[in-house]
Amino acid sequence: MKTFNHKLKVLLFVMLIGLSFSCKKENISPKPEPTPFSATLESGVTTLPAAGGKLNIKISAGADGWWITSPQIDWLTITRIYGSGDFTLPVTVKPNTSGLARTVTIKVNPTFNLQAVTFNITQDK
Repeated sequence: MKTFNHKLKVLLFVMLIGLSFSCKKENISPKPEPTPFSATLESGVTTLPAAGGKLNIKISAGADGWWITSPQIDWLTITRIYGSGDFTLPVTVKPNTSGLARTVTIKVNPTFNLQAVTFNITQDK
């Protein structure tokens, strides 16, 4: 009986050591880091004629996300309000028939609490 108990203790000890080696801490992926972010007007133009027009906002976000905030107005069309990565965002301004100059603020917000980029687009009367 002593031999059986001794063999059982040895077997349990070996199993315990084997488990301790197999339960190594695995390498965990590092915390995600933000990629460089920028947003620019492709043409550099911030004032459009009364006849309206189009402009492009060039977004460089690497693999990170972004979203657009702007007032919902009927004379401005933004084709996409969120995305990720690099993207050229078309913005269309309809003709101004109001007789008054008008301005809209478009903000491109990046993920990771990075600094947003704001554009003030003006349209002639």
